[in-house]
Amino acid sequence: MTLLSPRKTVLAVTATVLLGPLLSGCSETEISAPEEVVRPVKLLTVQDTGLQDLRHFPGTVSSSEESLISFRIPGELVEFPVKTAEEVKAGQLLARLDDKDIRNELAQRQADYDLAEVNYKRIHSLREKKVISQSDLDKAHANLKSTKAALRLAKDKLRYSTLTAPFDGRVARTNVENHQYVQAQQTILLLQNSKTLDISIQVPENIMASVRKDETDFSYKPSVTFANDTRNAYPVTYKEHDTSVTPGTQSYKVTFSMPVPEDISIYPGMGATVHVDLQKVSGKKAVSSFNVPPTAVLSDDTSGIQQAWVYNPATGTVNPVEVTVGRLTQNGLTILSGLKNGDQIAVAGLSRLRPDMKVKPLVRERGL
Repeated sequence: MTLLSPRKTVLAVTATVLLGPLLSGCSETEISAPEEVVRPVKLLTVQDTGLQDLRHFPGTVSSSEESLISFRIPGELVEFPVKTAEEVKAGQLLARLDDKDIRNELAQRQADYDLAEVNYKRIHSLREKKVISQSDLDKAHANLKSTKAALRLAKDKLRYSTLTAPFDGRVARTNVENHQYVQAQQTILLLQNSKTLDISIQVPENIMASVRKDETDFSYKPSVTFANDTRNAYPVTYKEHDTSVTPGTQSYKVTFSMPVPEDISIYPGMGATVHVDLQKVSGKKAVSSFNVPPTAVLSDDTSGIQQAWVYNPATGTVNPVEVTVGRLTQNGLTILSGLKNGDQIAVAGLSRLRPDMKVKPLVRERGL
C-alpha cells in the first residue's frame, strides 16, 4: 500500500474541487440538445373587401313632418298654453285669439241671413200669386245667397281664431308670447313629428349612376349611428331622393327615415353617419379581394411567383401560398386570389422565412 505525502494529498483534493464543476458542466452540455429559436413575426388578419363595400356618409337629422303654425286672421292672443319641447296630441289647443268682435260679427251676419231668408220666402209666395215681377224674386234670391256667404265667412273666421295641432308631435320653437297682437300668416310656433326622423345624406353622382332599380335589394336596410352613441347602429328605410344635383356639388340628396330611438335623445339638426353597403344597393356580384401592405407579398427568386406567407396558429408555422396581385391603391396592394377571409399573413421580414418555420406573433409592449 502506497501512502501519499501530506503535500500531495492537499494538491489532489484541491484539483478535485476545482476540476469537478468543469467536468460536470462539460458532461451536461454534451447531453442536452440545443433549443429551437422561434422567430417573432408581425401578422395581419386579412378581411375580404369584396364581401362588403361599406360606405359611410355624413348626414343631418330632420323631422319627417313639420309645420309652421300660424293664424289666417290677425288678432290678440288670449290663450297660448304650449311651451317649447312639449309633446302635443292631434287636435290639442295650441293658441286662441280674442274672438269677441268675431262673435259680434257672426251674430250680425246670422241676423242678416235670417231676414233675407224670410224676405225671400215672402217674395217667392207673392210671385206665385203673380203679384210681383220675376226681377223682384231674383233680387231676393241673390240677397239670400249673399247673406248666406257672409254668414259662412263669419263662421270660418270664428274657427280661424283657434289653432289646434294637426298631428301628434313636439313643439320645436315658439315665436310669440301670450297677449301679443299677431298678424295673419305670422308664424306662431314650429311643430315637428316626434315619432319618426329623417336622415339626409349627399351621394356622389358616380354612385347614383351605378344604382339600378331592377338590381337593387329592396329588403336591405342601411344603418345609422349618432355622435352621442357611436356603438349602437339603428336600421333606416329609404324614403326618397332628389333627381337634381345639390347646388354647388356633384351629389344628390338621399333621405332615409326611422322611428325615434327610445334609448337616446335625438333632435332635428343633429349629425349622424349613415352606413351603406353598396353591394346591396347596386346589386353587383361581390368579387373577393383583400387589401394588404406591399411588404406582405414577395416574389420567388426562381419561379417569379408572387407569394404571401400564411401563419397556421395550430402548428405555429408559416408557409408560402401563391397569390394573384391586383393594383396598388391608397388602401394597399389588392390580392385577387390565394387568400381566404380571416387568414393571418406575415407583413414584414418575408425574405427570412422558410417553409414550416416556427414563428410566433409579434406583440409590441404598450408605449413602444
